[in-house]
Amino acid sequence: MAVATYAAPAVFLATEQWNQFHAALLSQLPLHNLHWKSPSRSTIRTLQALDVKFVALESLRDEHTSQVPQTLLDKQLLNVYIAICEDNETYRTTVKKQIKDWHTSISQRKNQEWLIVHVVRPEGKAIQGRMFQMKSSVLDKIRADFNIDKRDRCVQLAWSTDFDNPAAWADFITKLKDGIMSAFDNALNQREEEVKRSEGQRQMPGWNFCTFFILKESLAISFEGMNLFEEALQQYNELESSFFQVLREKNLSWFGVLILPSPQDDSSPLLSVTKKPYRELILANSISVFDFRIYLLARQCALLSRLGSVVEICQKAVAFLSGFGRRLREIEGILPLYFVESWTYSSALSVVEQCDTWASPLGLSKPVQASFSAAKGELLELARHQLDIIGIRVGHLPSRPPFSLALPAPTADVVAESKEPRSSQKISRAELLSSIEDKEAFCELYVQLTNRAIELYATAGRRKFALKLHGNLAALDVFRDRLPSALQTYRNLPAHYAPHGWTSLEALMLTHALNVYSSADNQEKDRDWIYVVLEFLKAYIEDLGKELLIDADDHKAYISNLISAFKDAAGKLDSDVQHPDHPAMSVSIVDKTARLAETRDGALLDVTVRNSLPCDIPVDELVVHLAGREGTRLLFSEGATVLTPGETKLTLFCPSSAPGTYVLHSSEIRISRFVFQWNSAKLSGTAKAPRTKELPSLVLIPRDLKAVDVRIRQQHCIELGTPRKFVLILHTGRNDVSVATLKVSAPGVEFKLSEASVDDEDRPGFDTTDNTITISDVARDKDIAVSIPHSDASAFNPLRVTISVDYVTVSEPEITRNVKLVRIVATSLPVSINVEDFFRGTRLFTRFTLSTTSHQHIRIKSTRLSPLREDTDGLRITSCMSQKATVVTITPTQPAQFLFQLDAARGQAREPLRLQIDYRTLREEVESLILLAVAEVMAECPDWQSHRAMLVDKLVQALESNASWVELYGITREVEVPGLTEEDGDVGEAIRRLKEILRKGRPSDDDFGEWRQILIPVDVPQMHVLAAARLRIHANPFVDASLGKSLLLFAGQPISAVVSVTTSFHWAPVEDMKQKSYVLRYDIEEKTKDWLVSGRKRGDFTAEDGKTFSVPITLIALHHGELALPQIGIVALPLPSVPSREFSMTSMIVPSCETYQLHGAEKVLVQPRGGRSTFVVTMGGEGPGT
Repeated sequence: MAVATYAAPAVFLATEQWNQFHAALLSQLPLHNLHWKSPSRSTIRTLQALDVKFVALESLRDEHTSQVPQTLLDKQLLNVYIAICEDNETYRTTVKKQIKDWHTSISQRKNQEWLIVHVVRPEGKAIQGRMFQMKSSVLDKIRADFNIDKRDRCVQLAWSTDFDNPAAWADFITKLKDGIMSAFDNALNQREEEVKRSEGQRQMPGWNFCTFFILKESLAISFEGMNLFEEALQQYNELESSFFQVLREKNLSWFGVLILPSPQDDSSPLLSVTKKPYRELILANSISVFDFRIYLLARQCALLSRLGSVVEICQKAVAFLSGFGRRLREIEGILPLYFVESWTYSSALSVVEQCDTWASPLGLSKPVQASFSAAKGELLELARHQLDIIGIRVGHLPSRPPFSLALPAPTADVVAESKEPRSSQKISRAELLSSIEDKEAFCELYVQLTNRAIELYATAGRRKFALKLHGNLAALDVFRDRLPSALQTYRNLPAHYAPHGWTSLEALMLTHALNVYSSADNQEKDRDWIYVVLEFLKAYIEDLGKELLIDADDHKAYISNLISAFKDAAGKLDSDVQHPDHPAMSVSIVDKTARLAETRDGALLDVTVRNSLPCDIPVDELVVHLAGREGTRLLFSEGATVLTPGETKLTLFCPSSAPGTYVLHSSEIRISRFVFQWNSAKLSGTAKAPRTKELPSLVLIPRDLKAVDVRIRQQHCIELGTPRKFVLILHTGRNDVSVATLKVSAPGVEFKLSEASVDDEDRPGFDTTDNTITISDVARDKDIAVSIPHSDASAFNPLRVTISVDYVTVSEPEITRNVKLVRIVATSLPVSINVEDFFRGTRLFTRFTLSTTSHQHIRIKSTRLSPLREDTDGLRITSCMSQKATVVTITPTQPAQFLFQLDAARGQAREPLRLQIDYRTLREEVESLILLAVAEVMAECPDWQSHRAMLVDKLVQALESNASWVELYGITREVEVPGLTEEDGDVGEAIRRLKEILRKGRPSDDDFGEWRQILIPVDVPQMHVLAAARLRIHANPFVDASLGKSLLLFAGQPISAVVSVTTSFHWAPVEDMKQKSYVLRYDIEEKTKDWLVSGRKRGDFTAEDGKTFSVPITLIALHHGELALPQIGIVALPLPSVPSREFSMTSMIVPSCETYQLHGAEKVLVQPRGGRSTFVVTMGGEGPGT
């Protein structure tokens, strides 16, 4: 707080006006927003508020200068004189002398400023401020008489009853701020020079650190009084640095002993500066280092509290108690018993309490509050460490971790000084005294303090520290024989450590849990114990086993005993228990391509199992799961074995091996009833899961050509309009199958398995249900074809059919193999058919255009159109194709057309027909050729029979991969197999022989393989009226026809023509045979660019069966050249309405009508019109003047 004095005429001070003025002046305090810019500092500091104390000048008495340095605020910084004068004469005769006497008395004082305030009435101020007044005002005279330098120290204050108005005080407050800050800056500069001078004399004889401390502290106290807390704290920090320098120089002659403990020193509040006369002790050079350090810390923390840095206060307190506590332990032998522990304990708790008081009005933000809680937690934990030390020394706690971790290390000084007599004083902390005497009270205090620290750490988000303290409580429960509570804590803590990677702490807790299990006589090794062992082994592996097994010297023996006990405990489980991703073991695939078992169905997979433990692990089963498309799963397994430390290579077997590429889905290792699982991260995540750099492990299962296989295809003969069937072909391969159960499914299609039938003549055992087909007693290398009806599948093309086969072989009746296969089958016809009908009198020409519906080439052996009933009379069907048998190939770019002629009597050709197409795909044809070639080679060399399936597969794959042979085969019927690599041995020789046979070709296309059929019903089209239109040109009447010349037509001349329409009812429906006539309308085409038609171009006529209607017209060719004649359109008009019983009039019926142009292909030659023209050409003339 700054001090300012005031002075005024005695008459004014005795009036009521002064009381009002004084009250109004005090209402303007404290001052706000003061700016301090010292020449010795680079930045401008803003003081938010400053209290100013106004006292009368007469109340202060000059005292002799004390030897003890005072603060800069002990004396006034500003002197204010209040002058009341409204005319120049009064000022000249009276007021001027009063001000001069005051100015003379205060101008002799150092580092003080002065200010003259001229108080006037508002009307007086207006009079003095008139523009054209000749005389100067009283304020001007005051400034002229007393402003001896450039600085203006005079201000006018208008007297008003509204003294609360801040605007009226603005000039005065500004001058007040400037005066106080200027005086403070001058005093500060002088005091800083004194401090520098004293510090510079520290090496000279007679220099005293305590005197220097008091001098420099006066600066800190002055800064604090001006609310410059950071500058004040800086002074104490510099004093602390100076003390440490003195301490390093070991020059402590200005201090007393290190510590002279008084009765309440161990329990007094650490940050209290009033519990001892610290400044008097410093001035007397008798303060102990203990008291000096506490006073310095208390002053620093008090300033930090004014800055709101409560977190830093706690941190400084922890550092001070820890550091100075170690120094006190060096002389612990001469201190009262447990003095250091009690002092540290009490000080830590008092700092927490004091900081809570300071922090309550601050409103800390959430991050700062978290740091504050963490700092207080460290103080409470430091206090708890003192309980650890006391508890071990009095026997309330065992001398082992975690309690013994707080014990201080013995030093040489302790040993040397322990010979001196210990102080007879006792500690004064009440709860510590009772805890020393009562073990139960000690434990309660220990738990209470630890829980407080845990709560603070949890609030701060420091989980690791909180969990560590939980472990200490569990250790206390073990010592107090509260084993269930300790076990519960030890079991729960690892789950909190694991996410943060604190493996050392995790393993430590788990070790304690196992020890608790071992020490408890009635504690059974149940499922919970198994999980504790697993978590311990995990932590052991991740931390490489270092510093974890505190109670076991031989790690290998310890882990081996755990594994043995684990196996016994797992065998007592009531059900299988699965545990994911344990690092004790891992399974990896060695070869990415599995091997076939060769002698039986199935595949072999080589894997490596890594045992990360230092002992053997006996396992009962090892299983690897592979996942493929369409949900296909393969299971590779191996029986009981022992996994030695390190890597162990094993070969797993899977009896069911569908070919394809699979990904490693999971692996399992079984120990009794406990199953370790490792799932692939790529398959367990979702589509939105983050990508990882690790690629999935892929495995290729090769195709076993001798294993059981199932194929599916369309039925041999497809007849539209009848229920459709698929043919399922079961191939037994190398196996004598005793029983095979098939399940068939496809999305959107229902398979009627109960209606399935076997097409084989040597019918095996066969049984069906609604969901399965069972086939039994099938010999090896046998194909069993099963026809299965199904619902409409036309909407699903192609159709993905899932086939599941469970089968048992004669050689291995104990194994039930399962194969899940996905097959693609076409549901549509391999060809699309487009039908076109052309009526010509009593004949009907039908053209069928066949196109392939896929990329496959279709080979058409023959097409035949015939009646559904063989006894149909009156209908004759003739194929318009060549009678020579030829096979037609349909490609995606080349369709084929087939034409048939129908001739029938009127009304006889009404029965539906049937189109029969004999076909096969090019692939089926070539596969038949390959089978014939392989059979020929097998006949030549029966020893190659074992390679039969492989040879067929190699040839088919070679032809599939390269289509260059197709063009040559289409011309010569020779198959040139491309891309086959040369091999040695029997296989290579067989392939070379097969290629020779296939190159020969076959002269006939239909003497090998089988052909498939499509039967399509065809309806005979019907037509009410068939009209044959003709336009015929007559001879020109202007030309003599007897001359025998051809008919000449000229452009622009009229040409006579006749339009004739011959109608037939031959193809009319049977129900309309009684209709004798129809009304038709003809319309001659308008070809305005070629012809001009004159006459009856459009009209109606009555048509009868076999009759001809004619009408003459005239044509005029509009230009010469070959011109096509106009077309004639014929349409039927609705039949006349007849009465009906139900309705008054029947609906309008329009007969069907088709027209063909008899002259459609004719053209006429029109010549240009001939004639003679005379032109007169001037060859030259005589001009004027010639």
